[in-house]
Amino acid sequence: MSDLRRFLSLLGARAGSLLLGVLASVVIARALPPDGRGTYYMAVAVAAAATALGHLSVEQAQTAQWADPRLRPALAANGLPLGLGIGTASAALALLLAHLATDTARLPGPWLLVTACAGVPLATAVLYTNNTALLGSRPHLAGRAALAGSAAQCGTLLALGATGRLTVHAVVACWLLAPAVHLFVLAVAERRAAPGRPSLPLARATCGKGLRLHPGSAASYLLLRSDLFVLNTLAGPHAVGLYTLAVTLAEFARLAVGVLWQSSLSGQFADSVTDPAAHTARTTRLMLALALASAFTTSLLAALLVRPVYGPAYADCAALVALLAPGVALLAAGRSLATHLVRVGGTRHTVGPAVGALALNTALNLLLVPRFGATGCALASTVSYTALALVQARLFVRLTGTPWRHLLPGAAELAGPLRRRVRHPAG
Repeated sequence: MSDLRRFLSLLGARAGSLLLGVLASVVIARALPPDGRGTYYMAVAVAAAATALGHLSVEQAQTAQWADPRLRPALAANGLPLGLGIGTASAALALLLAHLATDTARLPGPWLLVTACAGVPLATAVLYTNNTALLGSRPHLAGRAALAGSAAQCGTLLALGATGRLTVHAVVACWLLAPAVHLFVLAVAERRAAPGRPSLPLARATCGKGLRLHPGSAASYLLLRSDLFVLNTLAGPHAVGLYTLAVTLAEFARLAVGVLWQSSLSGQFADSVTDPAAHTARTTRLMLALALASAFTTSLLAALLVRPVYGPAYADCAALVALLAPGVALLAAGRSLATHLVRVGGTRHTVGPAVGALALNTALNLLLVPRFGATGCALASTVSYTALALVQARLFVRLTGTPWRHLLPGAAELAGPLRRRVRHPAG
């Protein structure tokens, strides 16, 4: 499959998944008030935190080890069992910690958290198997599996909403369907496309390498989601309900950017690419051009559509999207640089920037949320996301000797990034 076809195929699947996600958010918003949405989202946030903080950065280790073609079949075969095992341990630890912090952090009830955390092993396995599919030039499989999961979740939500049975607990239960169906479809497809046998020694080596990278990965996740816990503690579930809807809508700003990164990921490891740094710089230029256009379009559509689609109770989300979208898009535009740093830069070039951005984000949230609520949270996010993207670009420039101007989109990228191919590095 050519790079352009791969990109368009994955873009279609991702766009379909995101549109189904937006439809699901409309159904939830119409069925639940902001307080109810906030309660649901905090339960899901605990499960997502367990996945992100407990996955041991195995997917980054897979990316680093993928450079050796001899390891690839076993790396792909290890994804499912590793994900289910590590995810189960993460879920158990998360439930224990949540039990200890329920009163202090205003977390939802135990049965809601148990339901949400049942999805942690599934989501962890999805993360690992998805990554090997992308590395193996099979992004269309990952895209189709994600679309199937989103369709199952959205269809069930619509059915329950139509019959008036959409409660907070039902919404959390429906959330489990997305990773369950995603994993089933992807595991079956991957087994047919890339059969291999699991390797316990390789699994130990992968986990060991992942653990060395994990502080940076954990900090990157906390940068994206720790603000929810600060906002919930300082402002309550109503503010969380508004803010999380804004985050959902702001994700549109990284749709095309993320797809371009995924479709070009295997190219960073292809034997035919003689200059990976130039290939990465070219991809980054295209991603940045898409990011600028996406942030503007997302903000404009939110201003026009939030009130009529979601209702007056969520009208303030439009302003939050306008604050979030630029930072979300710029952070997505740096993914190709981050991948290159994982491959050649060492842990200090991935851990340090993520920890620094997290510290900045936490300090800004503690300063701004008590005074400005969800608005302060959105502003803190965009400032810290932009800072991380700039630091990653600076490190890439320093390590590779690439001029800064080679990371900035020119007339060709701004005029039509989707018409260009991403396989061959810039001259």
